[in-house]
Parts: sequence; structure tokens; C-alpha cells
Amino acid sequence: MDGDLIIALISGVFIVLGAKLWQKNNYLIAHGKKTEAVIFKNNYKRSGSDSGMYYPVVRFTTETEEWITQELSIGYTPAKAEGTKLEVIYDPEDPTHVEINGGFQLIVAPRFFVAIGLIGLILGLLDYLELIDIFNTTE
Repeated sequence: MDGDLIIALISGVFIVLGAKLWQKNNYLIAHGKKTEAVIFKNNYKRSGSDSGMYYPVVRFTTETEEWITQELSIGYTPAKAEGTKLEVIYDPEDPTHVEINGGFQLIVAPRFFVAIGLIGLILGLLDYLELIDIFNTTE
């Protein structure tokens, strides 16, 4: 497969992923409810042959006094301490859609993915047009 095409495909994945997260998080920021949650436990998930991440499972109550226990979508190494309190934001229409209420995860990360995708797409396009040579294939 040509290097330009690989860069374009990977960049496209970053752009789509970032845009979806951006849209999802903007909805959560605009319509979500903030509350305090407690880390109940951590679920370990392997991400390779000998490595993995700990995904916190949080418990909180909604405005309607419904208890929610939900695993977060972001993992950590090392694990977050059980019993740790943190502010979360959840969708009142689907309280299992919950995220840590923090600027990095809700705002910075999606924009970072889009930016990386756009940079890759521009570099791939410039390489395809032979304005730059990313892979330095001429010796």
C-alpha cells in the first residue's frame, strides 16, 4: 500500500474519531448534569500481550435519586484509588453515558484528535503532490 494512502486513512480515522467525540462531548456539556461520583472499583483490561489499563467503575445518584454504577471510557495506569471522589457529568436521558467532568477529556482530547488528523492529511496530500517527501524514498 502506498505511504500517502496509509497516512490519509490513518488521518481520516483520527478526524472521524475526534469529530464524533467532539460532538458527543458538546452535547454532554450543553445538556448534561454534574454530580459527585465515587470510584467503586477498577476493571483491568488487557491492551497487549503483557500490558493493560484500569478502567474506573463509578457510582453516583441522578437527580431522580436513581443509583448508577458505570465503567468510565478512559483507562488509567496505575489504577485510580477506590473510594476517590470525582465530579462527573452524565446525560439525564441516558445516565449510563457518563464522563469525568474535566477540560482535558471533554474539550482538549477531541480537538487534539481532529488536529492530528488534519496535520496528517495535509502532510499526506503534500507528499502525494510531491511538494515534500515524507518517506524519503529517493536515495
